[in-house]
Amino acid sequence: MMNFVRLVWANVIAQHKNYFFNKSIYLSLFIWPVIGFINIYYSYKPFNNTVLLRKIGLQHDGEIYLYLLIGFVAMRFFYTLIQSAWQSSYLLRMSGTLELIYMSPSNRMGMLIGNSIASLFGSVWMFIIFSVGMIAFYRDFLNVNILSAIFSIILLCILAVIWGVFLNSLFLLSRDSGFLFTIFQEPTEMFTGAKLPFMHMPMWAKAIGYLFPLTYVIIVLRKSLMYNTGISNLLQEYVICILIGAILMIVSYLMMRAGEKNAIKNGTATLF
Repeated sequence: MMNFVRLVWANVIAQHKNYFFNKSIYLSLFIWPVIGFINIYYSYKPFNNTVLLRKIGLQHDGEIYLYLLIGFVAMRFFYTLIQSAWQSSYLLRMSGTLELIYMSPSNRMGMLIGNSIASLFGSVWMFIIFSVGMIAFYRDFLNVNILSAIFSIILLCILAVIWGVFLNSLFLLSRDSGFLFTIFQEPTEMFTGAKLPFMHMPMWAKAIGYLFPLTYVIIVLRKSLMYNTGISNLLQEYVICILIGAILMIVSYLMMRAGEKNAIKNGTATLF
């Protein structure tokens, strides 16, 4: 167990050094959330939101922006891992690090979990600071259930890490999987309810959204932070999140093993 923890921590440190080698990167981490939320804010600003407010059970315009802020921050947790998994798979292949990992006795899942944790908490801490400031600004519209909010935030972090493990294993399966970056990038934003109320999307869009764990995470975050919904009333969503997380971990392990077998068969981790 201690070896596994040390391996995870070593990958966290390595990933941090790979991506945060310049102080200007921290400036970009501050600018991105500001620009992203301004984009969402002014997408809704020119319109009369009376109908939208009624449909999602809200009363004031300010509540819409808090509603959007929660979806935006949760989306950035998952979106960041899509980018980092794609970049990480490229760096590991081109540097030859992946081959060394396959040759070593180190735990492969520990590597994937370490990469995911480093990518998540190394990239989203500025989003967290930004979101805390914005939530404080819109605090009059909060209607929080403390226990379910804490549980939902923990679930957000855990599922985001699992999502990162899944994406890392997927991108490592083949060097030709770069197109998956595009496939996962836009649907994560469009179909999970991050920008639009999920329950009022057309059925075909809901069918896509139900495949993403982010969809359920956004639902429980909004209900616990804005509608004072208790844990007992969110059990269905929590169970679905746990099941999706377990399935993703199993699939990740199988894809990781498949990628390693391909590397053994071809004698290289960079060409298959």
